[in-house]
Amino acid sequence: MRVCPILCLLALCGVLFFYGLNSSELYQTESLRAILAAEFLRSGNWIVPKLYGEPLLTKPPGMYMAIALASWPFGRVSAATARLPSALAATATVLLFYATFARCLGRRAGLIAAAILPASVFWLGRVPSAEIDLVQLAWVAAALLCFLRALEIAEQKTCLPTGGTPLPPFVGPWECCLWEERHPASRQVSSFSEWVWWQLALLCVAGGLLTKWTAPAFFYLTLVPLLWRRGQLRLLLRPAHWLSVLIAALPCWAWAAAVAAQTSWHAFFGALCGEGLPRLSPLHHTRPYPWHELATFPVAFLAANLPWAVAALWTLHPHFAQLWDERGRRLLQLLHCWTWPNLLFWSVVPGHHLRHALPLQPGLAGLAALVWIAWLDGRWRWPLPSLRPAAVLVTLIALWLTVKVAFVTWIVPVRDGLRTPSYTARRIAALVPPEQTLYLFRLKDEGILFYYGRPARRLPAPAFLPHSERPIYCLLTESEWCGWTGPRPAEVLLRLSDEQQQPIVLVRMP
Repeated sequence: MRVCPILCLLALCGVLFFYGLNSSELYQTESLRAILAAEFLRSGNWIVPKLYGEPLLTKPPGMYMAIALASWPFGRVSAATARLPSALAATATVLLFYATFARCLGRRAGLIAAAILPASVFWLGRVPSAEIDLVQLAWVAAALLCFLRALEIAEQKTCLPTGGTPLPPFVGPWECCLWEERHPASRQVSSFSEWVWWQLALLCVAGGLLTKWTAPAFFYLTLVPLLWRRGQLRLLLRPAHWLSVLIAALPCWAWAAAVAAQTSWHAFFGALCGEGLPRLSPLHHTRPYPWHELATFPVAFLAANLPWAVAALWTLHPHFAQLWDERGRRLLQLLHCWTWPNLLFWSVVPGHHLRHALPLQPGLAGLAALVWIAWLDGRWRWPLPSLRPAAVLVTLIALWLTVKVAFVTWIVPVRDGLRTPSYTARRIAALVPPEQTLYLFRLKDEGILFYYGRPARRLPAPAFLPHSERPIYCLLTESEWCGWTGPRPAEVLLRLSDEQQQPIVLVRMP
């Protein structure tokens, strides 16, 4: 039954993505995403992300919107609702991977690819998580797999002509031209279908751009090499592409204009250049060029994808492509272009962490899946004659499920260590009246402030504190308290430690 593979994948996703959704408090920059989403719900302004009353444009608002939407039915942002978008995005990506491989190579191939995709260290700490990376991966994967459909239609014209029989699924471009001359209606239908898939792909790119600036780079670093490899670069000049770009750009420009109206174009472009250019251009990187990353980055990326990276390297064999029909070769070429040009580019551009390369991980996982499919079908020689490939694959997936359960049960509590942001926040809230704003200056601890859950505002210095007859409450670092220069004397209410175990002080100016 067709429904059985879907149910199996949903069960797998339930364990991998939803187990541990609320098992720990928010960690590192998870709190930043959650506190910005909470401000969306509190203020009703879903255009400009604001942190402690100040615009924060280092990232677009897509992830914050997703968290706010997931939290809206519950009335507040919690650890579970902040992590829910990543779990849903991961599930959608797995199902989309299954659908693509199943359509090209059969349902068993779809199951293999979908099971291998999330079995990666990259996914372990990123889903469930309130971080942006997995949601961006979902947008990029959806964009490229939708484009694959547009490319298939452009090359093969598989639609039904009016009143005729369908075109055979695997034909060359010369036969397609002859078919279109005999059936003009098929050209119109296929052109519309091609545009629809182009449009879906570019809308996904726009969704990725509104989530993180680098999404279009992943898309076109795959698209251009693939079209060049297949001799189809002219597709970039066709109306289907440019019309899709123009339509997909509308929400992006609308958001930019709304941000400029609330702040300024100078602030918007300053944030865009300050955040985006160092990640895309070596010339704009502020530190000396790290030449060692040219070797260490790709090695670390492949190591993080073990054991699948070893299988993926088999696809570089010159005879591997001959195992597949035209549809399989097209998929293979997409996965190669998804993986290697992106890996080269992000190795050359300095200053990237491995998590920044997460959107190219599905390409490597897909290559590994093709090798396993060939091993299981007997098309490619299995290198371990004493073991059955099916048993090895099932064992690897079972081991990964065990790793996931162990990570949530034992590793996450050890990772959190002495961090107790919710307990610290409750102690602060017990001493600050609910109607009072809490002021801070150089302190950066979004975990405590998220769980505090009340208005807080950052000021440049104590001299900017408001003049008020009511008591004023401030949360300071130890150095700020030792050099206190406020307009009035302050008294210590509470001495605490932040999430990095550094001393912080809650003070009140009577």
